[in-house]
Amino acid sequence: MKSLTDTLPHIRAAHMYNYRGAPEEQRRRGYSYAFHLFTEGHGHMLVNDQRYAVSSGTLIFVRPGEWHFFEHTPSETMDACNIYCDLWSVPKPKQPTFAYEWDDFNPLWLTATEPCPELESIPTCMSLRPYPHLIELIKHCLAVYNRNGKYTSQAVSACFYAWLLQWSDVTSADYPIDYRIAKVLQQMDEHPERRYTHDRWCEQCGLEKSQFYRLFKQETGMSPKAYVLRSRMKKAAVLLMESRQSITEIALLLGYDSIHYFSNQFASVYGVSPSAYRMGKGHNDVERW
Repeated sequence: MKSLTDTLPHIRAAHMYNYRGAPEEQRRRGYSYAFHLFTEGHGHMLVNDQRYAVSSGTLIFVRPGEWHFFEHTPSETMDACNIYCDLWSVPKPKQPTFAYEWDDFNPLWLTATEPCPELESIPTCMSLRPYPHLIELIKHCLAVYNRNGKYTSQAVSACFYAWLLQWSDVTSADYPIDYRIAKVLQQMDEHPERRYTHDRWCEQCGLEKSQFYRLFKQETGMSPKAYVLRSRMKKAAVLLMESRQSITEIALLLGYDSIHYFSNQFASVYGVSPSAYRMGKGHNDVERW
């Protein structure tokens, strides 16, 4: 049995494509692994005769040898980031990526596969809307692939390997994060020093206050107030390690009028005072969030 960490991605092709019902979009079978991240439009994708609804943020994972077909909604087209790759070997040059329905399908061209429970358990269809970082990383893979550099092949493979492992992590979670809560979490993580009201969060999510609190606790295991405190103290820890700002300056930057209150909150999270943390005491004992 192999682990997903054993994969050695080789990107055959990475590009954007607009599906509009053209002849070249007909039913096909792939020789490699294929990942289709839809960014615009609505429609369906058929994989081995199973029909999946797609919209912005939908990811379709097609395994080698599976029949698949793109079906856009009438009067619309579908834009997708497409990545075709090998995960266990490097193919011989000039091998086709897929065969259309009217082509002769040659099993000898199929990419190597390995028994890998992690890969086998990944769903064919899922939404990446709750995980904007995964959407951006896929787009970054395309950008790297289209550069003409000395290490382009190695760089795009490493980028996709990082995406693949993170994608596996989210698919193995008990349940995906609701995209409405994901937007608020991203804001809390990026700007924990900002003082947003609960009404503002509810407005952003389109939820009543009771619904917001229930869903937030369900998705994170903690209250909004506790999550913001955790994010704020994580930023404080980074500033203590990476900058020469005084503890008073850091406290003010994070919105604290009282350095005493800031120090107490920091100690409640990290178990040591800000000054002790800066001197390296307690770094190794901190939970890795």
